[in-house]
Amino acid sequence: MSGAPTHTKHSPRVAADDPVAGRIRLRRLELGWSLKRLSEATGGLAPSFLFNIENGRKVPSEDVAARIAHALEDGQFEPTYRAWARAKSRGRTGRIDHDAMLKAWEQLRNPFGEPSGETVAPSAPSTNGSAARDGSRLRVPVLASLLDPGEGVRPVPEMIINTLSLDPAMWGHDAAMARERFERLRRPFAFPLDDEQAARAGLPGGYLAIVTREPLETPDPRAAYVLHYEERLEVVGGASLCGGTIPPALRREGFGDAAHLIAAVIGRIDLLLPDVRQ
Repeated sequence: MSGAPTHTKHSPRVAADDPVAGRIRLRRLELGWSLKRLSEATGGLAPSFLFNIENGRKVPSEDVAARIAHALEDGQFEPTYRAWARAKSRGRTGRIDHDAMLKAWEQLRNPFGEPSGETVAPSAPSTNGSAARDGSRLRVPVLASLLDPGEGVRPVPEMIINTLSLDPAMWGHDAAMARERFERLRRPFAFPLDDEQAARAGLPGGYLAIVTREPLETPDPRAAYVLHYEERLEVVGGASLCGGTIPPALRREGFGDAAHLIAAVIGRIDLLLPDVRQ
């Protein structure tokens, strides 16, 4: 009938401010998976439920979001998936949390702006006991708590809650500098820097601290260091290692002078990244 309205079938569109839902769909398509295949990989989540998640109509629980992340081989961003699910489930009252999560996602994905197009050559395989490197990427284990990870190249699996995969190309025009810094890291690990530890070392809270376990020769008063104390980690500013004031909390734990602090140092905080779990 000439006057009848025509109906065009449109593909569902994910909200522009929902990068995690968009990433779920993108990762599934990159893997060449149907919704049914993703359903199988997640242990039986209904394809219709997954479809609605991808298109912003349903919100999974944090645990389900984590299952989806690992099924899509995107486990390095599990904390972001969990933060997304937590923020979205709060509805309107979670809007501020959602905005903070989106900002953290952008910082972690592309901290210093869009790549300049510079090609970064793959790093040579490491032979000096530093962290595992995949091409030009650096993989850093993230500790679940402030327990001392020991002297191994990699902490035991029970201590690890995530693994950062850092790519120098993400640093745009600073990619060469980032690559050089990554190559300097020795047996690195990361841990969530809580507000108390951060304040003690003059650092901002809410970040992941990446530690290099290189030998300490001359302390840098501007740096922050990680100490070993009774199987846990402590953080202190470099000024305390250079004869400055020792925080009262550390004095109570038996660190009476700079020599005691230096003897307990296991590494230096070399890099801070947003902790998207906050």
